[in-house]
Amino acid sequence: MLFIMPVALKAQELQPIDTLKVMDDIPWEKLFETGAEDEENSSAVDDIEQLEDNPIDLNTASLEELHSIPAITNVIASRIIARRELAPFTSINELASIDGMTREMLSFIRLFALVKQVNRKQKIAGKYLNRTSIEIEKRKGYIDNIYPGSRIKNLSKFRISAGDKESPLTSVVSKIEAGILTEKDPGERSLRNFSSGFGCITMPVLAAKLIIGNYQVEAAEGLIFWRASAFLRGSDVIAPARKNGSRISPYLSTNENSFLQGTAFSLDINCLQLQMFYSDKSINATLDTLDQISSIDQAGLFRTENELSKKNSTREVLLGGRVIARIFQGLKLGGTAYRTKFRNPFILKNENGEAAYRLWMKGFDVSYTNHKIDLFTELAVDRSHKTAVIGGIIYEPTTSLSFSLIARNYPPGFQSIHGNAFGESGRRVQNENGVYVGVRIHTIDRLLISTYYDQFNYPKPTNAFPVSSHGNDFLAFAEFQTANDCDFSIRFKRKEKLSVVDESDLYGRTVKRVIPRIQENCRFNSELVMSASIRLVSRIEWAKVMYAGMKKTERGLLISQTIKGKVLHKITLRARIAVFETDSYDSKIYEYEDDLTHVSFNPALYGRGLRWYFLSKCSVFKNLDMGVKYSQTIKEGIKSISSGLDEIEGDTQSMLSLQIYVRF
Repeated sequence: MLFIMPVALKAQELQPIDTLKVMDDIPWEKLFETGAEDEENSSAVDDIEQLEDNPIDLNTASLEELHSIPAITNVIASRIIARRELAPFTSINELASIDGMTREMLSFIRLFALVKQVNRKQKIAGKYLNRTSIEIEKRKGYIDNIYPGSRIKNLSKFRISAGDKESPLTSVVSKIEAGILTEKDPGERSLRNFSSGFGCITMPVLAAKLIIGNYQVEAAEGLIFWRASAFLRGSDVIAPARKNGSRISPYLSTNENSFLQGTAFSLDINCLQLQMFYSDKSINATLDTLDQISSIDQAGLFRTENELSKKNSTREVLLGGRVIARIFQGLKLGGTAYRTKFRNPFILKNENGEAAYRLWMKGFDVSYTNHKIDLFTELAVDRSHKTAVIGGIIYEPTTSLSFSLIARNYPPGFQSIHGNAFGESGRRVQNENGVYVGVRIHTIDRLLISTYYDQFNYPKPTNAFPVSSHGNDFLAFAEFQTANDCDFSIRFKRKEKLSVVDESDLYGRTVKRVIPRIQENCRFNSELVMSASIRLVSRIEWAKVMYAGMKKTERGLLISQTIKGKVLHKITLRARIAVFETDSYDSKIYEYEDDLTHVSFNPALYGRGLRWYFLSKCSVFKNLDMGVKYSQTIKEGIKSISSGLDEIEGDTQSMLSLQIYVRF
């Protein structure tokens, strides 16, 4: 297998780039490398899409809007604002002079920001996306006629807007937006098994915004409200640690539970921002024999009778609000509160296991940002008067050094059904405390060194884990880029936490034991620029899983080679082949894949075999793009893939996806 590593290394200062980067040149992997499996329905992907559709104006954007661009910290955003106060930006290239601005940051800003021109004509803009995928091999559920629908997965999305801030529609309404989405998962009957839509009106008077339909709320650090997914910690050890949410935005993603449905209103009065929202929506959930909500469904698959019993099985009515006050430049105070009522009692995840029809939360947050430091904290209280808190500091004293420190304390039994705060447990803002430290250093030009260490603790046992536990997570990352844009990096990650394993006692009975689990991954990655239109990306990654001598050590290895090319500036080609061998699923290795527009895919590779894919995108006309992806995984020495109704006979799993994307 071809495996090429660049060896010509030469430092060079960051220089302005006159030509815009296309989306395929953006380092998406650094945003989504910590995702697992298919994240196509990720609202983080939808967030990227909204930024693409509504690029921000560098000369008018708020600090929060600038921070919403991936890889941009509040400190860098503050420096951008300070620079424009001296003189307005006339070109994005001028950002290269900002202290701490890297090539990676600049690549994201080029995609999601612009310098607008005034006195433009009113315009209507829209887009339509349709993506259809089919798995070539049949699963058992289709062969046995248990899955009622076809194997096709289909997504259709339409969005349209008219007007903007510089060319308002009227003196009262500056912009109108609307969107609708429909989705069908494999095995489901209807092409509209899930649908989502919204209408949004922006009014220049008091900078007001009204959303009717589906929307999501991002508040402070996510203790009370945040979208379903977020950019997680990874090679970027600074930016993802700070959320800084302060907006209500339309929702047009495919997660079938993690949004609000109703009406949301926001307005700015000088230094005061007020937000009010009302939601009345059906929820997909599992009900126990007492008709109590035992869990919220996250899979979004409704094929079998059992799955269909969860669809729209209960209802939630929510009323909430948020107030943000900017006392003086850099200082922001915020308050968030809501009350919610369920049609069925919700089983609380606390020591008593009680169920409640009504929940409420309230919280307070404060932050201060200048051109070197970003201080922030959020505190939230639930119906049981349990208090969760997160706070931290991001310090960037020089161009070459960035530092972050985050501390969190989420009590056992804390109920935050709409939160998604920073932590080890993902969306479960509960039963966790910890301290995170991240450091990023530019030692010389084009050499980046990043590291983080996270120490966490689970104070109380849970249903899934019978004892209190603790652990730690460590990452070290180094990246070097040569003068001709060749790039190579090395990444080492080590995570230690307790794990539950099944063992047999003297009488042959299965007992559960709690033992330490340590996983280490080491990755070497290179990108070699062969010409203006061809790049070769090579990777090798080792995995090692240890159980402190109580269980056999497992190992894994993955080697991959990717070729990226462009033909006539209208056709992009991607092809990859990866060979892998791991002892079991426990030592699996994730590898982010290039995919169709607005799709993030991070498959887990395990066992012994190879995976390859071919991806092509073509700009048929200026505003019409088409794409196709074919992927196949072949495993050695197995008779079937997966199990139950999802079992595939044989050792091969293949997928074909087609997409059309129209902009006008």
